[in-house]
Amino acid sequence: MEPQLEENVDSLSYDDHKLRVKDFVWCEDEWPSIKYDDFVDGEDIPIISLRRSTKKDERYDSMCQDMVAAAHKWGFFKLVDHGVSQEIIEDIIDGVNDFFDLPMKQKMKGARTGNLPLGYSASNLDYGQNLPWVEILQLLRSSQHVVEFSQNVYDDKKRQGLSNALIEYMKAVEELGMTILEMLAHGLGLVDNFFTRSMTEDTNMMIRINRYPSCPLPEKCLGLGSHSDPHTLTILLQDQVGGLQVRRDDGNRWIGVRPLANSFVINIGDTLEAWSNGRLRSVVHRAVLNKEKNRLSIAYFMSPTNATKIESPPELLDPEPNPRKYVCFTWGEFKKEILMQKRVVGKTSLDRYLIYR
Repeated sequence: MEPQLEENVDSLSYDDHKLRVKDFVWCEDEWPSIKYDDFVDGEDIPIISLRRSTKKDERYDSMCQDMVAAAHKWGFFKLVDHGVSQEIIEDIIDGVNDFFDLPMKQKMKGARTGNLPLGYSASNLDYGQNLPWVEILQLLRSSQHVVEFSQNVYDDKKRQGLSNALIEYMKAVEELGMTILEMLAHGLGLVDNFFTRSMTEDTNMMIRINRYPSCPLPEKCLGLGSHSDPHTLTILLQDQVGGLQVRRDDGNRWIGVRPLANSFVINIGDTLEAWSNGRLRSVVHRAVLNKEKNRLSIAYFMSPTNATKIESPPELLDPEPNPRKYVCFTWGEFKKEILMQKRVVGKTSLDRYLIYR
């Protein structure tokens, strides 16, 4: 066996789980076909600006239509002029980097417990194979949950700094997410609050912070495998180290998403695809690695109340050419099945509700 494969992975090992590089090697058909910094000029997800995007502005309708078009063609877009302050962004980056830099023993004070994937984890040993090369911190929107986590990890004033940074960041990006959902509804010809009126439960909003350590074998390992997000909307803050890749329609062709300073990456979740009868599309994506640098990404997931019926409205249905594509389900039902499935691969979560392609 190659000596490299026998190397210990200290950054992702804890307690009696001592892992080696070979434990993270994926099946060959999952190996990345392009590197983390392979970008193609002229082939990237669209950029949309929210500058002067008030509803009274004459450009508002056009901007909403552009957003819907990007969400339909790509399922992703970069958002600039978003209104989230640089101070809030810097505070969350500094706070979570300080957390990830802690000794493993201290980070494990906030380790996930029980069946819910909340708290800190190094990789995800539940998967058994194709382990993701990543450290994960996942927390609910609940201020109480965030404060309790920080208290478990820190014994000093840093705990307040981390919890404040997390709470302020989630508050800001949730407000942004509500604006995006209103614009998407408007662009689809629905009442502006069609989606947002169901976004009222803190426990159905969550943040997932991933730090991908530098990897000695990025050509055979992945930070996150190919998947679509099951939620309604994802707001992603990524650093300037590339690694996010989006799969295009034409088979297994992947496109690298070039980092853009002062932007968010927005992507459509499975729930929103079904809700919009496929007019807005969730798209499969993955995270690849590199040998030189850590990479940080911060994803905020928005979802409706558990009782919300995910059913496309009549305005988006037409026997020809847009018949109903998905059977009706509630977010609570969908979430329960996701937790039972544990690992989302491709679009398997949503496909079980598909009536026809």
